Amino acid sequence: MVLRRGAKALIRRGLTILAESCGKSDNRSKSISSSEVPARGILERDLKASSTGLTDEQTGSCRFGLHKTSLQVILVGLLLTIVALSTSVVKEFSGSDTPQCHSVYMYPSYAKIDGFDHRYTKLAQKYHLYLYREQGKDREPLENDALQLDGIPVLFIPGNAGSFKQARSIAAACANVYFDERSSIDNDDTKNLDFFTADFNEDFTAFHGRTMLDQAEYLNDAIAYILSLYRSSQNYEAPVPSSVIVVGHSMGGIVARVMPTLKNYIPESVNSYITLSAPHALAPVTFDGDMLKIYERISKFWKAQFEDSESFFSKNVSLISITGGVLDNILPADFTTIEDIIPYTNGFTTYTTTVPHVWTPIDHLAIVWCDQLRNVLARVLLESVNAKKASKTKLLEERMRLYRKALLSGLEGYSVLGNSLYRTEPNAGNSFELQTGYEKVRMNEKFVLTKETAKSRSRFSVISIEKDRNDSNFALLTDEPSLNIRFCQKNSSSKLEEQIEESSISEWWTQCTRVDQELLNVPKSSRNSNYPSDSSWGGNSSPFFFLLVDTPTLSQYDLIVIETPNSVLNGDTFVVAELSDEALNTAVHDNPFGVITTGLLKAERSVNSKHLVSSFTFTNLYSSIISYRVRTVVSGESNTFEPFFRQSIEKPFETKWHINLRQGPQDINFHNVAPFVPLNSTHDKSLKLTFINPPGVETKIKVEVNWSLTVKMLLLRFRLSIAAFTIGFVSLTMAYQFKNYQSTGDFVPFDNSIDRLLTNHWKAMFISTSLLIPFTNLLGLQKNVDDAHLLRQFLSPLGYSSSTSALFLGTDEMFMWWLGPVFLLMTISSVFLTYRLIATLEAFTYWAVAKGGRYFIWSSEKSESRFSRTKQAIGALIIVTSVIFYVPYQFAFIILTIVQAFLCLKLSTLRSRHTSNNVKNFNNSILMLMIFLVPINVPIVMVFMRNFAIRWETPFQSHHNVLAILPIILLIESNARFRMPAVSPTKSLVGVAIMGCLVHMSAYSFILGTRNLYWLHHLFNTLSAVLFLRTFD
Repeated sequence: MVLRRGAKALIRRGLTILAESCGKSDNRSKSISSSEVPARGILERDLKASSTGLTDEQTGSCRFGLHKTSLQVILVGLLLTIVALSTSVVKEFSGSDTPQCHSVYMYPSYAKIDGFDHRYTKLAQKYHLYLYREQGKDREPLENDALQLDGIPVLFIPGNAGSFKQARSIAAACANVYFDERSSIDNDDTKNLDFFTADFNEDFTAFHGRTMLDQAEYLNDAIAYILSLYRSSQNYEAPVPSSVIVVGHSMGGIVARVMPTLKNYIPESVNSYITLSAPHALAPVTFDGDMLKIYERISKFWKAQFEDSESFFSKNVSLISITGGVLDNILPADFTTIEDIIPYTNGFTTYTTTVPHVWTPIDHLAIVWCDQLRNVLARVLLESVNAKKASKTKLLEERMRLYRKALLSGLEGYSVLGNSLYRTEPNAGNSFELQTGYEKVRMNEKFVLTKETAKSRSRFSVISIEKDRNDSNFALLTDEPSLNIRFCQKNSSSKLEEQIEESSISEWWTQCTRVDQELLNVPKSSRNSNYPSDSSWGGNSSPFFFLLVDTPTLSQYDLIVIETPNSVLNGDTFVVAELSDEALNTAVHDNPFGVITTGLLKAERSVNSKHLVSSFTFTNLYSSIISYRVRTVVSGESNTFEPFFRQSIEKPFETKWHINLRQGPQDINFHNVAPFVPLNSTHDKSLKLTFINPPGVETKIKVEVNWSLTVKMLLLRFRLSIAAFTIGFVSLTMAYQFKNYQSTGDFVPFDNSIDRLLTNHWKAMFISTSLLIPFTNLLGLQKNVDDAHLLRQFLSPLGYSSSTSALFLGTDEMFMWWLGPVFLLMTISSVFLTYRLIATLEAFTYWAVAKGGRYFIWSSEKSESRFSRTKQAIGALIIVTSVIFYVPYQFAFIILTIVQAFLCLKLSTLRSRHTSNNVKNFNNSILMLMIFLVPINVPIVMVFMRNFAIRWETPFQSHHNVLAILPIILLIESNARFRMPAVSPTKSLVGVAIMGCLVHMSAYSFILGTRNLYWLHHLFNTLSAVLFLRTFD
């Protein structure tokens, strides 16, 4: 009982303190000490001052300075924020999305290229060049004080804040494969690779366009120097290199694409690019306008080069973009696509879950060291080179054929180009003698070879291909790596059909193509299999081998011959095959709404398990921002393998394998139609699930929305949107403050304005944000380039993103209509809590001053000392001069934000007066806007500080536009003199200008702010100019 009474007293005391904070720190009532007016009086007067003209029945009673409606909105937003953040942290990836990279080992050493100094590049004091050498493998770079290079040059470019040492994993793998496993390399003209790597002192490339240009310029000079080293190297065999292979990680891949656009680029010095988690489609952040301009420029340059069929790029250059997929929590994998830039004849995007022998997602940093991937890349690099040519690489078509085979699943229509099975020449292949005693397998009969069935079967099994079947396809799955299977054509000198029917014929000949080398590696699926990577490179089991042939290819042949392997007789392997003439694909037209409906009804879909392969194509499930879950019910037993399925998107080429379906639900997350990413509308966007079914097993599935995974991925894709939305809401709140100020002369506190805004207009706010996504969908703004372009130019004439999907949240997925209101709720709660934190600090400052009995006495500008004004003017002049000659204007903005924060603390100690309250509230609102603009300006300051730490005397070479900060300087200097804009009628020119600036800034932040965050600073700069000019009235 005593504890209960104590708890109640503590709660009452807490409410009293909160009431005092609401009344005192927000300046709704006159600022007084706690000893002058009781807390209840403060709260009552506060509520009276903040009355909106609505009755308590309309709005609900007030709680802690907020009406019931606005309090509910803020609490819901806070709850959503907590749920989103906790889900993002707590929710773990499972199944095929689980990270499964193996550990790596190496013996690295780095030789600094001291000769590459200021004689060859003006950036020699800032950046450095190294040569990687694997100890015990690579040749020592120096011999008798002379540089010795005997390999093929490769240049590794690190990414944002990356280290030159990140080259060591791939370089070591190349050395190990070449020197220890050379016989496994399918290339007689291969040679060891000399890995050069650039040291950029861990520059923040993603934040600063000028830094990216510096790196590209330095690397062009570096390539020229590297090629000169080979010309001067003694006893170099074969032609001297004329080009360098480039491997770029993260922003290093974009730097590689910038290099050909610069003046110091050596023509034809690079023809092979491999990038790892590089954001080709979009800039990962939009804090710097120069970065967006660079993206625009390089995109136009590369597109123009490939549109010219006679250009060097079209005939020689290849670019492969490899991304780690869902595990990349630094860069959305959607941004790595190159389909909008590079034609498929010259490159493609692939995912590590797609790459054979990798089959695992990889995070942003691990992609440079993951053991499975580095071994695959080592072989790709060593098999794509040609030491006998000056270019040191194979021809473009040969390289692309190699890339398709090594980096794609093999089940894409694009990946079969150049495959020996898909030749169109008649009688391709070798002669083959088929003896009597073969066994015929009928159409739609599932051919199964195991230890039990092999004893009763002949050595050869023959499947006749009927040419008049339109939907025929052949599928085969085995765990035997050396299975002999042949696709045969009719011998023109004999009647093949008669020979097959006449058993008296002792033997006959036919032209066949062996396809055992064309069998595709797929993950093993057994009772003991947990992850696809269990059978990847270095795994504890061997993969399966799979073949799937469609009707156009089958039509070139007359029969299929399968030879029983001896290993089957020992009970170690199995073979399952089938030639079917039935349509194995089921089209499902459910959209996300339909998926939810079927999930609620617990509707299941039966997999066509009588066939080895069957599939579902979900034609309306294509948005990357929605994740799903597939629940499977497996019945029956099989002694061959466990059922599994392939999740795939046709373009870009993403495949995931979900094995051993008895384990439980499978999470479906994919990268297809993504926010803000340009889309080729002609591509098939469907999500496809292809099931491989063992004999005797039946499978049923149920697809549902995976809400927890969806929420987790939303935060990754819309981090910049939250930053833009906060500025938009603060601007809208300030517009409401100025509207009241121009009408009544009372500049209400910031949270009071939030309260009025939510109480009076919450329905309009949430309805409008709910309709923005459907609105852009219905009007086709996302698809109509011209209209979207004109709209962006109207809203942002000096800076805009060229993406045709840059409006609002960058998506036209109708199912996600609720995204706008949810993000708005989270934004409102974040802004309100930020202001409450500021108000708490001000209240603490007031308490500390009041305790000492000292208050700041209000004084007008006229009574201000000349010394104080001179000091402020000198401070402003120092900032202006610094921006002109040395620091970026973003640095000055951070300083001004700190000054404004101290000014607000100083104002919080004022004795109460109506005029002083207006000044305090106005300055608090300016501080709120500046605080949320700080994250946009901080990245450039980080780059500046990094350059300062490396070589302090090097001036920052961009962002010295003093006009981009001067109005803000003048406004803060005016604020320091306790001036504020004069009251003007709402319909006056000045009043309209202020409201127009705030409303425009709010609308721009919501609609275009995500992809143009840097422009919000300039909008605030314009607002500051208008506000400063108004202070003179």
